[in-house]
Order: sequence, then structure tokens, then C-alpha cells
Amino acid sequence: MAMDERTDPAQIIAKVGNFESRERAVEVWMHLAAKAGWQVAPTSAAPEDPESGDCGIVDVEGLRYRIRLTPRVRTNLADDEGGTLTWRPVFSHAAWAEPVLEPGNHIPYRGRS
Repeated sequence: MAMDERTDPAQIIAKVGNFESRERAVEVWMHLAAKAGWQVAPTSAAPEDPESGDCGIVDVEGLRYRIRLTPRVRTNLADDEGGTLTWRPVFSHAAWAEPVLEPGNHIPYRGRS
């Protein structure tokens, strides 16, 4: 059986701004997932914990993923404090997906012993 050549949904990172709405974060992530070749559909599930960055749940070809919007990607911030322009690394917001595992849907580790 050949491995799927598509980028795994958990590896898709959508760079969106800190001030984007949660709905926009889901839209951008879904667009990138579709562009990677996945069939993606939003579910009717509302965000469980919006305060922690939860944006909602999507269905990716039969598996559910929680879309989150949190600081996730590196960027550089211009800092002119003290009259000198300097750049420093910071984390910027991005939309990303994590699998939703139901209690009965746990998949045990199948690595080598």
C-alpha cells in the first residue's frame, strides 16, 4: 500500500494575523487543506473553548480535526525602542489542526519495540 503523498492535515499551518476572526482562521486553514488535496467540510460543532484559541471542528475525509488559532509560527518584530531599529524573533498567530480523538477512538502506538 502506497503512502499518501498529501501533506498531513496536522502539518498544515495557516499564517493568519492575531486580529483575524476565528471564522476567517478556519476558512484560511480549510483553503490550504483543500489546496493540498483534502476534501474538507466544516461541522456544526461550535468552539468548545474559544478562550484557549479553539475555532471549531472540521471533517477531513471522515476524520475530525479541531482548528485552533494561537501563537504558533516564528516571525520578526521591529523594535525601535531607544531610537535604534532592531529586529527580534517573536511568535505570531496561525491556524492549525489537531485530531479530535473520541474516548473509544484511541489508536494505540504501533512503533517498534
